Amino acid sequence: DTTVFSDPGLEDVAWGPDGRLAVSTRNGTFVIPTEGQAYSHLVSRQHGELDWSAQDTLSIASTVDAPVAYNGDPDRGIDRMLGEAASSGDLVRIAAPRPPDGGGRRLAMPALGAQGARNVASFDRVADRIDRLYFRAAEAAPRRAAFLAIRDRLRAEAEQAPTDSALQVVVQRLLTERPALRTEATGRAAVSSAHPVATAAGLEILAKGGNVVDAAVAVSFALGVVEPDASGIGGYGQMVLAQQGRAKPTLIEFMSRVPEQGGLSNSALLVNGRYPSDGPVLSNVPGTVAGMHLAWQRYGSGKVPWAALVAPAIRAARDGYEVSDGLATTLATEREHFLKYPGSRALFFRDGRPLVAGDTIRNPDLAWVLEQIAAQGAAGFYTGEVARRWVTDLRAHGSAMQTADLARYFAVEREPVAGSYRGHTIWSSAPPVSGGADLVARLNLFEQFARPQRYTDDAATLHAALTAWVLTPSSRNRIADPAFWPVQTAPMTHKDTAAVRWRCFSAESALTPAAVRGDTLPCLASASPTATPKPAGSPEDALDLQAAPEAPCGEDHAAEVSACHANGTTAFTVADAEGNVVAVTQTLGTWGGTFHVTPGLGFLSNDKLTSYPSDPTQYGARLPFARHGSTLAPTIAFKGDRPVFAVGAAGNAWITSAVYQSLIGALDFGLGPQAALELPRFLPGGGTGAGFSPGRFTIQLEDGFAPHVVQRLRTLGYDLQFVSARGELREGYGAAIRIDQRSVTAGADPRRSGAAGAIR
Repeated sequence: DTTVFSDPGLEDVAWGPDGRLAVSTRNGTFVIPTEGQAYSHLVSRQHGELDWSAQDTLSIASTVDAPVAYNGDPDRGIDRMLGEAASSGDLVRIAAPRPPDGGGRRLAMPALGAQGARNVASFDRVADRIDRLYFRAAEAAPRRAAFLAIRDRLRAEAEQAPTDSALQVVVQRLLTERPALRTEATGRAAVSSAHPVATAAGLEILAKGGNVVDAAVAVSFALGVVEPDASGIGGYGQMVLAQQGRAKPTLIEFMSRVPEQGGLSNSALLVNGRYPSDGPVLSNVPGTVAGMHLAWQRYGSGKVPWAALVAPAIRAARDGYEVSDGLATTLATEREHFLKYPGSRALFFRDGRPLVAGDTIRNPDLAWVLEQIAAQGAAGFYTGEVARRWVTDLRAHGSAMQTADLARYFAVEREPVAGSYRGHTIWSSAPPVSGGADLVARLNLFEQFARPQRYTDDAATLHAALTAWVLTPSSRNRIADPAFWPVQTAPMTHKDTAAVRWRCFSAESALTPAAVRGDTLPCLASASPTATPKPAGSPEDALDLQAAPEAPCGEDHAAEVSACHANGTTAFTVADAEGNVVAVTQTLGTWGGTFHVTPGLGFLSNDKLTSYPSDPTQYGARLPFARHGSTLAPTIAFKGDRPVFAVGAAGNAWITSAVYQSLIGALDFGLGPQAALELPRFLPGGGTGAGFSPGRFTIQLEDGFAPHVVQRLRTLGYDLQFVSARGELREGYGAAIRIDQRSVTAGADPRRSGAAGAIR
């Protein structure tokens, strides 16, 4: 009945023998009396698993890993707080209360039994996890048989490992020798998407004689039905498109726009000076329907009618689809936000409980909306009865949206951002999106590293790839809606910029945030005798990526937002052997968008109204009709005049991680799309609190990097935070296709319900 302690980083609690409560958080361990005067006493800056002894001594089994926020990673029943068995480690005992760490003794962790038995138990946990997550489906039977044979062969070696370090080498072999976690698909045309229903929709259109653009439209609408938390007709995105016979690719931009009455001058959108945490107020004008219709009008085959492209999505909505583990995780994670709205409760909940993986959703309301779009094209969404019903509901909840805002929305054809990388030409997303320029800049920097090896096994390559990441120039004050602000991509994408900034690279140490502060890099002062550092407060410091943002959700969001949610996105690729390729990333913004479903319409909307700075004089501010920025990065790589690889990705910050690292895998290591997608990923940034140094970069890592690589990263000066359990691929999502002279091959990312398909 009484709150005695509140901390969002709470990890563990333990009752003391005298009724006191010990609480572990990312900021340390506290002891709290539960009767009398309420206070919290810091007893140690260590944190982790807690236990009391009868002698009033508190034991802390410390950890350096901080929890990772939800970012679309499905909850597959894994307790990621459980580490693998080890015979060494730190156990701290504190006589509580005392001054922080007073009287503590550092003890060796006791042995946990015979080495061989512990080895087998630890090895089997990893093997069983891989088997359960990735090889239990019927279609995986041949791969499962191969995996179990590898497991059985390596188990004997694991049992004989003399140390935990030697055991981890054997476990790493299990990870590298295992079969692919999903099956590639090869044919004359192929689709890679985040859901089998959407992949099947694209294949259906290809089989009817449609081209890759026709198929992409079908995939887009189907994904909006079966991944309603990630994208849909209430969302936005970009499409990069290459067609045989065209000199270069083009881009269809369908980013969201600010409603006319949604600018910063409309104070009625705020309650007590804050924007709401969810709901219709946050909706921007969506662009997905207009973008797909424009792509079809200009680049469709003309052989398949528009209504046929929307038909698979209508069937899925009307007849029902199975809830994926990703959607189920979103509903459970964001439960309190969905439950606020009757339309969302009716669609996604039963008796107040969120639907779970394997349940069936039927959405006749969305089927009706899609039927209007099938019959009338984009006008069926942006005008008429759908628009009237939607705007009436939104405005009743305080939104600035008007029917005029919908009626005058238009998608735009633009030139994609271009760059080169080791003999390839890279085409990616264009302003107002910064992801393409950011990708080209990063590849320019990594190109300075002459002989890359597979980074999961080569620390020097991984260190160079990380350095390229942190040296990438900021897009701040350079990229925004080009209709409102001058766009400057050249300072980011020029090869000379990369050559100068790469002088900061050292093979023997990691860069620090202070060393790359602003466009005037302090690290250049020590790297070049001619470089003169600018004084603090120089204009370049305004471009600082590492500066603490004023807004709680980052520098590109309003400072007045009351809650931050992880961004939710999806991506897909379609290609044929003639060299026609489409790469698309589309999204709602956060996982679940506004969390509000208008009764009778059946779809969620984007929530990007507050994804602009709230200073009206600032570059990229929320002005009426302005399109918002993003890190979307659908990408096509060419070799000469032919496309060879296409990739798109999802997952907020992990978008650039997945695209960057999949391209490295394909273009540098020669990997096919499946192996490139399954490369373990890394992401600079993330961990904070006890165990992390503010003077270092924290690197989030998926499992799968060789033990000697991990050790070398620590020696170089990185703080590491693992975001997945052993054997698991967790963060982000990608879709990729390799284009050969006579066929194309699609991969399927196992991080979500990824599916690859092809027609012969």
